[in-house]
Amino acid sequence: MRRPRWNETGDTTLNSGLYTAYSGLRAQMDSLDLLANNLANVQTAGFKEQRPFFSLLGMGPEAGPETELNAVVNSQAHLAGSVLNFIDGPLLATGRPLDVAIVGTGFLAVQAPNGIRYSRNGSLSSDAQSQLVTADGFPVLGEKGLIRLGAGEVEIGQNGEVFVNHALVDRLRVVALDNIQQLQREGHSLFALPPGSPDPRPATEASIRQGYIEQSNVNPVAATVRMVEILRHFEAIQKSLNLISNVMDAKAIDKLTR
Repeated sequence: MRRPRWNETGDTTLNSGLYTAYSGLRAQMDSLDLLANNLANVQTAGFKEQRPFFSLLGMGPEAGPETELNAVVNSQAHLAGSVLNFIDGPLLATGRPLDVAIVGTGFLAVQAPNGIRYSRNGSLSSDAQSQLVTADGFPVLGEKGLIRLGAGEVEIGQNGEVFVNHALVDRLRVVALDNIQQLQREGHSLFALPPGSPDPRPATEASIRQGYIEQSNVNPVAATVRMVEILRHFEAIQKSLNLISNVMDAKAIDKLTR
């Protein structure tokens, strides 16, 4: 069913206003969902904040005369997508030798069940086979493949070289990715490259800090302020809908009494 259009000589103004207000409510709800996910991951190591952006869709020439009022009433706001904020998060000193933080643009290569994935979460450990793995048990890749530590003191240099008892074992595969905004977020702090993406290249401008982890780059104070703003916008649109509904009811009652 086609939505009613604005007609400066007809009675579809209120209907158009309802659709416009609804689109605003939906956009605010989608924005709130993104914000809630950010806040839920404030304590997730290496988590990157998502920021929404919106588009305004016009209804086209069939909507009516080209006037400023017509353009406003027959436009819909919607969440067009989101961008990832890849600014480094603050570093937290843990003192654990297998914890690493990437400073600068780079990602750890991880062997996930569905292929190679990329992560900024450097909370690592050693599994039963002495393999270096993520907090979720996925093997972390080195330049030679899987990294087997064995027993002994582990040292990880700023260039990613992994030493066990002062003997070089491997080097962390830290990579830089083109078009990082096209990365597809998956669970377990992992990112996937979309099909057809260029191969990753060594992250020459990144360095490793042993004994640290990168915290989430979500600012909880700013996110909370933003949540209050969204709720206020939502309430304002709801009030507009109530006013429109009251006017429509009054019109309907007036017509019925005639």
